[in-house]
Amino acid sequence: MDYVGDNIRQLRELNGLSRKELANKLATTEQTISQYENNKIIPNIGVFNKLSNEFNVSSQYFLKRSCIDKYVTSEEHVAYRADDRSSRKKTKFELQYLNFVDYYINYFESFLKVPKNNIDELQKESTKILNSISNRSVAIDKVANIARDFLEITDNRNLMFNLEKSGIYILEKKNLGHTIDAYSTLTDNGRPFIVLGTYRKSAVRRTFDLAHELGHILLHQDVDMAILEKEEYKAVEKEASEFASALLLPKDQFLRDCGNLNHFANPLSYISLKKKYYVSIAALEMRAYKLGLLTYQQNRLFYAKINKLDYKNIEPLDDKWAPIKPGKVKAMMDMVFEHGLMPISDITNKMYISKKFLIDLFDLKESYFDKFESEIKSYYKTESNIIKLF
Repeated sequence: MDYVGDNIRQLRELNGLSRKELANKLATTEQTISQYENNKIIPNIGVFNKLSNEFNVSSQYFLKRSCIDKYVTSEEHVAYRADDRSSRKKTKFELQYLNFVDYYINYFESFLKVPKNNIDELQKESTKILNSISNRSVAIDKVANIARDFLEITDNRNLMFNLEKSGIYILEKKNLGHTIDAYSTLTDNGRPFIVLGTYRKSAVRRTFDLAHELGHILLHQDVDMAILEKEEYKAVEKEASEFASALLLPKDQFLRDCGNLNHFANPLSYISLKKKYYVSIAALEMRAYKLGLLTYQQNRLFYAKINKLDYKNIEPLDDKWAPIKPGKVKAMMDMVFEHGLMPISDITNKMYISKKFLIDLFDLKESYFDKFESEIKSYYKTESNIIKLF
């Protein structure tokens, strides 16, 4: 085996570290890290041990060429929120994160017969609508209605499940940062991802984030996100939010329900609708305002009351509903390990990574592997690798 310095770069970027930050952790210099990564010098055994501990891999990981040899998506296809577009370094790190999760998802899926994804059918239908209707708002509303029917959304609480069932891979990432709600992308191999942050997110705001990112996936497949000017990107973000509102709050049904409201400028009037639609009070009022149910003055009065009640931080019911967590990738891994399709020992013996590596990568519980290690399972124990995830 030969030393491969580029593996250090990949792991460093996966963990969101600059060369200077990694150098500080290893008590060395930024120049030395650069030399390690470019194969100019080979780390000594002490440095290998430090790298192994830092990145949750074995020393052998640095002695073979990584299977993650190319980017699965590019900066132009990653839809960040507008406030986060100034950080190019962050984008680079997220691209590396997507490389790793895509590789390991492919690896675990190779043991299974995964249900056919059909989100690409919805993408094609959405493109037809967008190309055939000149009025953009009308087209977005039409796409939202088609998407709601296609995904069989009858209760917004099940939105995450419906999206995962359709073929979208949804992940949580603890170190996404408190300024980033979520982002989405479509990889070069056609796999759609939605990556969610975990920082103080209420259940209903997470629902809107999912719908917003679905909007990007369906509306902005051909938009180069990397070259958009600030105002252009704001327009793209506005479209995604417009789509999310139409998806979660279907116009005709929402208007009927709003007929029971007496005080549109009072945030407390929307609590019953929040219970039904699983959407924030702020999002409910904005939909009502956009549909002409409030005057400009009523809209301003509403937000004055929102600020006074501090509902921008937490609304009524937010402390009652826990955010729903993604389940598709975990279900896939559960099947692989529960049915003995892959022995857990292969994680270290063949992948040269630790269990902690996968726990961090897919935001699993620290005790995730305990239940599988309590039973000794044979690799050949199962009779079939055809497993239904849904």
